[in-house]
Amino acid sequence: MNRSTDYLEQGAEELAKVIEKLVPAKYDLILYGHSDGGSIALTYAANHPTKLIGIITEAAHVFVEDITVEGVKAALPYFHKGKFDGLKKYHGERYKEVFMAWNNIWLNPAFKSWNICDLLKQISCPQLIIQGQDDQYGSLKQVETIAELTCGKSTIFTPKNCNHAPHKENEKEILSKVTLFLTAFN
Repeated sequence: MNRSTDYLEQGAEELAKVIEKLVPAKYDLILYGHSDGGSIALTYAANHPTKLIGIITEAAHVFVEDITVEGVKAALPYFHKGKFDGLKKYHGERYKEVFMAWNNIWLNPAFKSWNICDLLKQISCPQLIIQGQDDQYGSLKQVETIAELTCGKSTIFTPKNCNHAPHKENEKEILSKVTLFLTAFN
């Protein structure tokens, strides 16, 4: 499986089709996306600003950083040692193919210029923006850029001693922050 440099935008288009088909228009919708899923959620929010009442992103990317490329490059030897076999739980038997597609596109020189910052200006719903302070795939500049460029109220949470998966590494804190964010919609 090869990915094109607009695979995240394609993911947002696919998400739009799923939402249109499965989610009745009368429902209030809040998206929660992690990593690439966060980028997809942000792209969806920008392209469909009236469809969401809120968005939660965790370790989302809005542009490519050197730390991201280095982190992706460093992941490959761990993948070959079986350290990413847990992905099978989420991606089934194709988890190796999915990992390699992710690894290859982020290391592709053509992807270096990928950037969705211009889209962020179209997001007006409230956001909870989460990223571990020690995320090996992105700096806090990602969080700052999302908060700075979106129009909706932004709440930032950057847990210390936390890498790329705050929902796993700081589960109780993340659940607490997400619950607090969601209670504002009741």
